[in-house]
Amino acid sequence: MRTNRNLILIFAGVLALALMSSCSKVKDIKITSVGLESLSPKGFRSADAVLAVGIDNPAMGFIITKVNGILKYNGEDFASYSADSLSVDKKCVKVYDLPCSAELSESVGLAQVMTLLKNRSLEGFTTDVEARVTLKNGVGKTFKFKDLDLNKLSNE
Repeated sequence: MRTNRNLILIFAGVLALALMSSCSKVKDIKITSVGLESLSPKGFRSADAVLAVGIDNPAMGFIITKVNGILKYNGEDFASYSADSLSVDKKCVKVYDLPCSAELSESVGLAQVMTLLKNRSLEGFTTDVEARVTLKNGVGKTFKFKDLDLNKLSNE
């Protein structure tokens, strides 16, 4: 009887260590870069794009879905966007293509867009983004981030 109890305690300890180590790896997941792979205008106020998103994932695989956000320029709404789902491989560093769609905010003029495209700089651009992350077993959580500096992400 005592041996069974010791085995249960040892098993519980090993399980707790495994869970703690996998949780620490989840905290180490990083977006390493963001770049514009392609841009296809759809009329005057919207476009489809493919972003190249670098992800360093030392943990288990997961799926990102329901990506929606607001792109801001110098604190003002510039465009709203949504993205397709993205399946992130386990334990790897990889650049993923992420198809997305965007629509300019009403307050943004085409002249402003052309000037910013000509500069080819992300200086002044931030984003608020919301996305659902689901593990392969179906467990998931929605994450929200505010004021992510795109210039810093593109330079990392």
